Amino acid sequence: MILVFPVQHIFLMLNTLTADILELLKINPDSDLIVAVGNSFRTDDGVGPYIAQGLEQIKGLKLINAGYNPENIIEDVIKLAPQKILIIDAADFRGNFGQARIIPEDKIPQTTLSTHAIPLNVISGVISQSIKTAIYFIGIQPESVCLGEGLSAEVKKTADQIIEIIKKSLLK
Repeated sequence: MILVFPVQHIFLMLNTLTADILELLKINPDSDLIVAVGNSFRTDDGVGPYIAQGLEQIKGLKLINAGYNPENIIEDVIKLAPQKILIIDAADFRGNFGQARIIPEDKIPQTTLSTHAIPLNVISGVISQSIKTAIYFIGIQPESVCLGEGLSAEVKKTADQIIEIIKKSLLK
């Protein structure tokens, strides 16, 4: 999970996805990669792996379920050399539960205030030094990241919307 402070851009949204997020979710399976991040044993922090599970049966889709150790997938990402990387994770930006937001890389703290050992912007920096790629972060506001399994209703609704939008974008 990413903790993002301070919030400078507030979008009013109740479990709907903004136009900029919908645009990012248009995936080109030949050149794009989805990296799902999170810990399935910390309730809503498991939103990334949940989305990965919903997409894993799609043939040809470049998808990595990084779990709670995204630093372990750096070499795999570099080998794939995608043109666009979409990283999906829980992010506390003080929004409504289940709200999705594009998180600018410079708003991700470089400290380990998250559930990851290495901050995602450090990981993306390492990747960017090796390959030329566009990296985008979509954060989903969790209700809880306490120990336990399963997503809250709001987070699950947003995750299911993301899964369906990606699936539909690949059918075109």
